[in-house]
Amino acid sequence: MSEQKNKRDFRNTLIMLRDALKHLLLHNGWLKLIAIVISICLWAGLISQDESITRDKTFQDVRVTVQGTEIMKNNGYIVVSDLEGLTADFTAAVPQKQYEAADPSYYNIRLDLSRINQTGTQEINIDKSYSKQYGKVTSITPSSVTVEVENYKLKKIGVRASCPKPDGVWYDLTCDPTTFVIYGPQSIVDEVFFARVDIDPEDIDWTEGQYSGAFQFKLYNRAGQEVDASKITVTSANIETNSVIVTFTILPEKAFHASDLINITGTPAKGYKVNNVRFSPETIKVADSSDILDEMETLYLDSDTVNIDRAKEDVTTQIQVYKPTDNSQMVNGTTITVTVDIEPTEEEP
Repeated sequence: MSEQKNKRDFRNTLIMLRDALKHLLLHNGWLKLIAIVISICLWAGLISQDESITRDKTFQDVRVTVQGTEIMKNNGYIVVSDLEGLTADFTAAVPQKQYEAADPSYYNIRLDLSRINQTGTQEINIDKSYSKQYGKVTSITPSSVTVEVENYKLKKIGVRASCPKPDGVWYDLTCDPTTFVIYGPQSIVDEVFFARVDIDPEDIDWTEGQYSGAFQFKLYNRAGQEVDASKITVTSANIETNSVIVTFTILPEKAFHASDLINITGTPAKGYKVNNVRFSPETIKVADSSDILDEMETLYLDSDTVNIDRAKEDVTTQIQVYKPTDNSQMVNGTTITVTVDIEPTEEEP
């Protein structure tokens, strides 16, 4: 309405000016002509300052501010639809005086999620603000946004770490923290079972001692498959985090062959022979400080012999290996299983 009224007033003004100029020219009133020019200038100035006269101004691809997210989550809901980069086009009736200065930010185009109160498909209207100085929005496209809403859920999960071990060293590792609390859409949170740090051995200095570092983690389901964490918030002690501190304790290893530690004694029964001797494991590995390993020449066993005297069948014996020191790490166990295969000899024809 205001635009049509302005156009009608402007047309009437032109008619008045035409009649006035006609009268002035017919009576040679040059002073009157100057006065009319001055009046026109004054009139134009007054028009430009009149806030009741507006012009439509269109803004395109304006970023829509998403607000009310925390209130929505506190109410137990979360939007799973992608609202990143949401934009809208709108038209505002801007006072003539502020037409050039009008900026999209003055109209606060926004999507308020705090009003969400149920799950499923929801249609949320795009809101805008009225500005006395810069006018009001008369149209906006789109006027609403359709989103998918789920329950907002939290769950505690364990933290793991893994790293392929190079030959010649033993390590133990610890994670800090050992658990996370995750928040997000119920359908995704229910799927997550644990967090894991997969460490590249090239990133570790494998010298004796301790090493700590911050490493990125990923989320996995019960089957060990990675879960998309883009909509999940991971926290430790109520602080959002994306890494785990992993501490390595690294010791050198020394290997001893079981066949060098254990002797087979005795002779099978007449008509029988030893076909094979098997040790499991074949090699016993011990990890300890380099000073201890340098002085370690053998391992102590609860028995260093397996007697097969008069045996007519396979002999299997388990032998206990003692830890050299309280701090020693028996890398592949403390038991050696010895199996002596006995078989009949072939009779000569």
